[in-house]
Amino acid sequence: MLFKKKSDKNLGRHNCFTTIDELPIKIWFEIHKTGDYTTLIKGDIPLTDKIFLQLVKIWDGIYDEFITRFGLTDEFMAELRAEIKLAHLQAEYIITGQPHYRTLIKIEKEKKRLLDEEIKEPLDLELVLAKVSKFYGFKLAAKELTVAEYYAYINNALDNGK
Repeated sequence: MLFKKKSDKNLGRHNCFTTIDELPIKIWFEIHKTGDYTTLIKGDIPLTDKIFLQLVKIWDGIYDEFITRFGLTDEFMAELRAEIKLAHLQAEYIITGQPHYRTLIKIEKEKKRLLDEEIKEPLDLELVLAKVSKFYGFKLAAKELTVAEYYAYINNALDNGK
C-alpha cells in the first residue's frame, strides 16, 4: 500500500529549529550577522509570506527563551539605552520645537548607527570555540554545539574567573 506524504505548509518542530536547546550556535551567529531567518528551516521549504511570518514568530520565541534563560546581553542593553536617549531627544524637540534638538537627534542617530555596526561586527566563532575548548580540555564544534550549550559553557567559564 502506498502512502502519500502529507504536505505541510506550516513550519513545525520537525521542519525548523524552535528552541535554543536545538539551534546550532553557528546558525545563531549567522542570523545575528545577516538577519536571514530562513536559516532556521531544516529542509527545503518554499518561502512564502506566511512561512516568513512564522519564521519571525519562531525567532522571537527563540530570543525570548534565550533572554529568559541567560538574561540580557551588554550589546542589547547598550542598544536599548541609545534608543531611549534618542526617543527622549525627539520628545523634547516635539514639545519645545527648539531647533538645537534636531542637531542632537542627528548626533544620536549617528552614534546609534555606529553602535549597530559595532554590534553586528561578526565575532569569530571558531576563535571563541578554540579558547573555550582549551579551557575545558575538549573540542567544541560550531555545527554540533547548541545555543544553550554554548552560553552555558561561556557563563561557566566566566564564573570560574578565566
